[in-house]
Amino acid sequence: MATVPVTGTAPAVPAEPSGPSAEPLPDFGGVDVAALAARTGHPALGEVAAVLLRTWVPAERAVAYYDDGPGDPDDRVVPAGP
Repeated sequence: MATVPVTGTAPAVPAEPSGPSAEPLPDFGGVDVAALAARTGHPALGEVAAVLLRTWVPAERAVAYYDDGPGDPDDRVVPAGP
């Protein structure tokens, strides 16, 4: 088996963006997921739509919660000493 020598340099790596894009994300709030699920023939999209429909929470019951911190130090359980 013959090998071909590699000459030149590696392709330039694109620079990382300096921050978040100023372009807003698209709003898909008006998408009819039930109609999409009924019309799609794509297995992955159909499964995603089915899961969304099973787990959909009405707007009046929706709650957003985010916690990435260690919690309140006063709530931590401290083992009893000797």
